Amino acid sequence: MQGETNIFLRGLKAAPAPWQHKVVHAGEPRRRDEIVDYEGNNIIDLVLPGGNYTPQQYRNTIALITLAPNLLAALIELAYNQQQLVGIEVDPKLLQLIADCGGPDLTPKQQELKDTEPKPQTWNNATQSSERLLG
Repeated sequence: MQGETNIFLRGLKAAPAPWQHKVVHAGEPRRRDEIVDYEGNNIIDLVLPGGNYTPQQYRNTIALITLAPNLLAALIELAYNQQQLVGIEVDPKLLQLIADCGGPDLTPKQQELKDTEPKPQTWNNATQSSERLLG
């Protein structure tokens, strides 16, 4: 299985990864393709499409779905490395995409602290003298 030891696949808020493609009833008219999670549980059933889809498009779609957790793990690793190792600010849209797909919140912690830190109060002697406040 591909990606079994990838640390960035752990803790995703999705079906356990990596995922696999499984063919059910191969060679029969009722052929069906499944995407299963790491534990073998069915996630998605796919049937051969009609219309203008080519066999290559169908295989590519299956590969895209199967490898989705690995793609997400690669994005997480890229964003993490940019932030932690290189110090580059990551596009907030990428961080939101990662979170929307079940990945961790990689919003920089410094920015969160900066936004929540209370600002120091300033004192204006003319308008806030003790005599004036006490009246």
